[in-house]
Formats: sequence, structure tokens, C-alpha cells
Amino acid sequence: MIPKDIARGCFLSVILCLLITMLNCQASMAAEKARVFTLDQLIRMALENSPRLKMAEEDILAAKSEYKEAKGGGLPQLNVYATTGPMENARFPTVNLKTGQIVSHDAGTWSIGIFGDLDLFLTQPIYTFGKISDRKQAARFGIAASKDAREAQRNKIILETKQLYFAYLIAEQGKDAAGDATSYIDGAERRIKRLLQLNSPNVQTSDLYQVEAYRGEVKAFAAKAEAGSKVAYGALKAAIGLPKDEEFRIKATELPRTSAKLAPLRVYVQRALSERPELLEVREGVAAKEKLAEAAHADLYPTLFAAVMASVAGDPGRQQFDNTYIYDQFNHSYAFFYAGAKWHLDFGIQSGKLDKARAEYQKMLNAEDYARRNIPVEVMKDYEDVIEQEKASNDYEQSVVGARRWIVAAFSNFDLGIGTAREMFEAIDRYGKNQGNYLACLYNYNIALANLEYAIGEMTYKP
Repeated sequence: MIPKDIARGCFLSVILCLLITMLNCQASMAAEKARVFTLDQLIRMALENSPRLKMAEEDILAAKSEYKEAKGGGLPQLNVYATTGPMENARFPTVNLKTGQIVSHDAGTWSIGIFGDLDLFLTQPIYTFGKISDRKQAARFGIAASKDAREAQRNKIILETKQLYFAYLIAEQGKDAAGDATSYIDGAERRIKRLLQLNSPNVQTSDLYQVEAYRGEVKAFAAKAEAGSKVAYGALKAAIGLPKDEEFRIKATELPRTSAKLAPLRVYVQRALSERPELLEVREGVAAKEKLAEAAHADLYPTLFAAVMASVAGDPGRQQFDNTYIYDQFNHSYAFFYAGAKWHLDFGIQSGKLDKARAEYQKMLNAEDYARRNIPVEVMKDYEDVIEQEKASNDYEQSVVGARRWIVAAFSNFDLGIGTAREMFEAIDRYGKNQGNYLACLYNYNIALANLEYAIGEMTYKP
């Protein structure tokens, strides 16, 4: 028989193995569940789930409804009035020929009946001096401006997504850089401790204090990178509309190092002035305000129209009195066509509206002038930032390589007894600073390139 202690130990071992296997399976399933996204996929999800873009779409629908309303002002308008009520029955009216009024009726039994009346008024504007046509044109420009505003919002969302994406990548690379620096510090510590055990005159106990000082600085940098990574991850997750319980990963592991082949600055300025959605929106707004000002001026003039009027009335309890000169309002049927003019006159209301419309038009003109002056400055700034950060990142990349070689040489010299701990620390410190500056410049380069694309209104995105 198997002793109880051995059996109990075997049973616990089996249970432990099963638990470890289940945990590994769950971890593997969780790892498989995390979706992996490229930058273009993140941008697509951000655009699909952006409330701001959906609001921009609603603004377009609202602008289209305003155009529909303005267009309807030039179409016929029909007013229908239907009335009914009680009325005294009468069969044989007696009429005063001098006044044309009914003075008596049959002397039968008095009773109450009911009558019905249906009146129709159909009017068609003929000429309005621009009241309708100008407002239709203004509504068309309003639709175009709303579409430009949607495009501007789309570009802004793409830019913000790129900014979060690059922020997350630089934080992740910062964590890796901190790990590299830690490994170098650990290597220096091992070498110092080994020589201290050998009582080498080449090292001192205080060198270990420097190790701890540098390690603390690296830990602080690693903590900062970790916090930045979490913040960027959370912001990016919210931007793409991913549920809180769903995780994701980014396919790329490093900031892009592609070199931009820039065209001359004037090319980008011309693109911005011709394709920047914000500027196009302002231009459409200027045209819309101009047409609204013209429509307000047209309101000072009359409106010519044609109309058709028809009426049908009946009262079963009253005899119809058919006479051209006497109008029977309870039993009749007629229709006729006429033309007319409607002219609204007031003492300051219309002129005040006209002054307001002209002021809004002038305001939009000033906004267009402001945008036309400042957009080229913005393009030039972003253009120069791209050139500057690209050069700086290339220079720091070479300095990182040099600093890494310095570390290798310093470690080798220290092992051979011809170097000092201070030289190792200086090499490690310089490597950490150069690596940090390189990542910062590379990040700034990608951000500057995204800003330049936004400034000219051509955000690169492959749906």
C-alpha cells in the first residue's frame, strides 16, 4: 500500500499541475484575444467611431434641409380652409332689391341644420427680385461649407490618432531604452564587485554608490515611460471606440524612420491655399453670407405672384339662391385666377436685417483674409520642423551608435585594468542621453510630418 503522506503529495502535485495548465491556457487565450492593429486600422476605427464626425454628418443633413426649405419657397403653396357649423334652415328667401339682403324667409317650422365650407388658395411666386434665388444659392454654399467642415474634422481626427499612436510608440521604446541602460548598469556593477573582491586598486566602494545613483535615475525614467505608455494606450483605446474589457496591441514596435522626400516649400503653400478644408469652408461661408446679404436687400422690394382661389359651400337645409349679384355664403361654388403683388413695408426692421447681413458678410471676408495670411506661416513652420527634426534624429542616431561603442570600449578597458569605473559611467550616461534625444527627435519628426500633412489638407491614410 502507498503511504498516506506519499499519496497526499501525489494528489496535490496533480492538482497543482492542472491549475498551472489551466492558467497557461487562459493566458494563451487572453494573448490570442488581444487584437493587433496597424496605424491605418486605428485611423479607420477612430473615424468610424468618432462622435465629432457623426455630428459633422448631421450638420450636412441640416444644411441640405435648409436648401430644401429655400427651394420650396419658389414652388406653389396651397392653403386649405375647411369650416362647418350649425345654421337655420330656410327654403324661400325674400330679398330687398335695394340692399341685396335677405329680410325674411318661409314661415315654416323653425329648425337648425348644418353647413360646410371648403376654401382653397393656391399661390405661385412669379418674380421676387432675388428673395428666393439668393437664399437657394446661399443654402448651396452652406452645404459645401458643411462638407468642408466634415473634411476638416476628419483630418483633425487622423492627426490626433497619429499623435496618440506615436506617443504610445515612443513610450514603449523608452521602456526598452531604460531596460538597455539597466543592463549596462548591472554589467558595470558586476565588474566593480568582482574587482572589489580581488582588492583591485582600480575600484573603490564609492563606485557602487554611483551605480545606485545611476540605477535610480534609470528607474525614474522607466516609471515615467510606463506612465506615458498607459496614458497613451488608454487615450488611443478611447479614440478608436474599443470596449473597456477588450485589449489590443500595435503591430509596430518602433517609431517610423522613413525619410520624407519634401517638395519645395511653395508647393506645399499652394496646396494648402487650394485644398485646406478650413480655408475652403471659409470661402464657401463668404459666398453664402454674400448671397444672404443680397437676399436681405431683395426683401425691400415687392413679390409678384399669381394665384388661384376656389370655394365650395353647401347647406342641405337651405335653398340655393343662384344670382350673380348676390353672394350666398352657405351654398356656392366658384374658382378664379388672379395676379398680384405683395410688398411688406416697415420702419427700420428690414434695413436693420440688411445691415446685420452685410456685417456678417464682412466678418467672413475678414476671416478668409486671416486664414489666407496665417496658413502659409503654419505650413512654413511645419515644413522647417520636418527638416530640422529629420536632421537631428539622423545625427542622434549616429551618436547612439558611437555611445554604444564607447560603452563596449569602456567595459573592455575596465576588464583589462586600464580603465576606470568613471569612464564606464560616463559612457553609460552619454548613451542614455543620446538614446533619449534620438527618440525625442524621431518622435518630433513624425509629429512634424503629420502636422505638415494636416496643414496642407492631405492627411495620408489608406482605408
